[in-house]
Amino acid sequence: MKFRDRTASTVRAVATALATATLSAGIALATPAVSHAADPNVSISCSTAGNIHFEPGVQLIPTPQQANIRMEGDCYDNSGEDNGGMTIASARLTSGFDGLVISCLASPLANGQGTGTIQWTLDNGETATSQVDMRIERTVLNTAHLTGHVTEGRFEGQQFTADIHMSFWQGVGDCTIGAPMGGVQNAGIAGQFTIG
Repeated sequence: MKFRDRTASTVRAVATALATATLSAGIALATPAVSHAADPNVSISCSTAGNIHFEPGVQLIPTPQQANIRMEGDCYDNSGEDNGGMTIASARLTSGFDGLVISCLASPLANGQGTGTIQWTLDNGETATSQVDMRIERTVLNTAHLTGHVTEGRFEGQQFTADIHMSFWQGVGDCTIGAPMGGVQNAGIAGQFTIG
């Protein structure tokens, strides 16, 4: 009888261990993975102005250009608590694009890809940054439409869109006058970009 009791006790112990292991595995499988998706309620728009610099300079014939954009301005932050309770007050955007083939007789901003950094200033004086991948999707007359997303920093994963207007393209005159002297290297720009 003692042998049978020990056997029964062992069987019960093994069964209990198996049940516990099965329950633990079920809980682990049922536990959802932590999501790093961007918060859908972030909504920020900024009205900005600044400068675009071309290197080596826009000529009468199409040539590859490196374009560097720098613009800043005030922002409207409609994110509320989804932004940690801190409101974005203003922003400074710097970005660069390589290999834009343009001329004085063609659209001033061709399609291309680039990267940028946004430095945010919060309403309490603190600052934060976002790294952005962006693409010039299309140009219509003097305006370029950009799209992309935040790859790092504040608002990581959020969508980026922008519409930028170039002021030097008032007909071909302003551009062609400067082209024989090494090309047009600087122009004023203004526009709006949004996050979210």
